[in-house]
Amino acid sequence: MEPDFRALQVIAEVALGIVGFSAILIGLSRSKDGFTAPDNFRIQLLTFSAFGAVFCALLPFAIFNGIENQLAWKIVSWALCIYIVTGLLIFPRRFFQLRSDGYKDLFPLKLAFVQIGIQATIFLLSGSLIIDLLTQTNAVYIFCLMLFVLQSTIAFIRTMFYRVN
Repeated sequence: MEPDFRALQVIAEVALGIVGFSAILIGLSRSKDGFTAPDNFRIQLLTFSAFGAVFCALLPFAIFNGIENQLAWKIVSWALCIYIVTGLLIFPRRFFQLRSDGYKDLFPLKLAFVQIGIQATIFLLSGSLIIDLLTQTNAVYIFCLMLFVLQSTIAFIRTMFYRVN
């Protein structure tokens, strides 16, 4: 089964729009002292998630051109899985480091559950696609990309409205 290229295109456009819009707003709201550690973390998480959605949404356009569909799905699923593993190695540790640095009010445990949960869900779903545990490959892949968009949206909202005093 081929991917739904129209859905992938929409996801890529939305994610790129989030990055562009947030870059403008964050740039305009930046103080002359630069970003605080919490703001820097949230901007990096926003960028990681949004570019993950863009990259993983555009990858099938290149991979599915002339390759058997089953092999193409393996390649894009591996790319998604490797990308999210990178995020899981970086962001949870930094999240809890910021909490221990005194920013518990900006990084509540509920937020950790949501953000790390989104990344863990993407990891589990992409891993399930790799080992053929799930059969609705297109739907699961698009759902993973939507989770990336959700995470970048949460990071954007928190960057804009939850500031360090």
